[in-house]
Amino acid sequence: MFPFGQSGFSISIAIITIMLILSGMTLGLGYAINNKKLRDFGKEEIIQSLINGVLIGSLLVLFMNNGLVSSIISSVTFSSVTSATCQSFMANNQAICFAYNYLVGTTPYTFNGSAETSILTDITALLSALSVIEIALGIIAAVKISLVVITISFGSLINPVISELQYIMQIASSIALGVAVQGAVLMFASATAITTIMPAGLILRCFYPTRKLGGFLIAVSIGLYVIFPMTYLLDAIIANSYQASLGSISAASDLTITASQTEGEVLQIANIKNQSSSPVSSVSLLNSVSTFTSEVTTFVNGIFDGIAYLIVYTFVLPGFSLILTGISIRELASLFGSEAFFGKFNLI
Repeated sequence: MFPFGQSGFSISIAIITIMLILSGMTLGLGYAINNKKLRDFGKEEIIQSLINGVLIGSLLVLFMNNGLVSSIISSVTFSSVTSATCQSFMANNQAICFAYNYLVGTTPYTFNGSAETSILTDITALLSALSVIEIALGIIAAVKISLVVITISFGSLINPVISELQYIMQIASSIALGVAVQGAVLMFASATAITTIMPAGLILRCFYPTRKLGGFLIAVSIGLYVIFPMTYLLDAIIANSYQASLGSISAASDLTITASQTEGEVLQIANIKNQSSSPVSSVSLLNSVSTFTSEVTTFVNGIFDGIAYLIVYTFVLPGFSLILTGISIRELASLFGSEAFFGKFNLI
């Protein structure tokens, strides 16, 4: 991927050339009519045009393929990540590649020597298992078995557990949505940061009325392309030291087997006609359902550790990333002669 897109570089150079000519004419006019304001304005614009030229050349060298920025990003990323599958539009930025795999990648990656899967993969596996368990519990709760004297219904036993599972699934769905949004932002940054936003910023910085806006866009492009994805590497290191276990995901998968077995046993006895089931089989069924419900209850009580871990992964650490990126954009904007205003968040 070439910096400034297909025509951004030539357009920027052309505009700088035009601005140098106009600035020189303004300076000459100022001397001709002995107007100090015109002379000062012309000098300032010539200086700014020269600065823009140096800026374009520097950014071109820094962000070109295998340039200094790309080399630094690759060096830092590969110090922890030894294997990650990059999509073509992310191939030139290993930090974005890793961050995308970390969030929503479909293939495992290697981080600090161990194989890892993306957050979206983990949460999808958890949601799938929870859905199977919820369906099994719903079927069992709806079944009524009539014995000689009484009618057995499991609804009052199982419905509270189903409510808890639905609550957990709502949280997990929110986590999945949050991860998907972050993945989309990374895709946007990879596709537009240095091919669209940066050249737009360079062009706008050439003009006096839009100079501050141009400096801000240049800062945003660097923040999105370099700082933002690099913070996810830091997030992964922090999360990797967080010793909460995601065993709840594998436990949920194992529990689906028990759910299917218990569901089948309940339906088998419920379908026996003319009350031909023996008291022994009914007692065995009650024991199976009670054991399964107890396992699900224990699982629900323990799954919140895994959910808390995923919340840290998905919301807390990315919030930290946004703060670091915002601070970086503000400082870079100041360097490029602009200012970044974040309202109440400007306190950061």
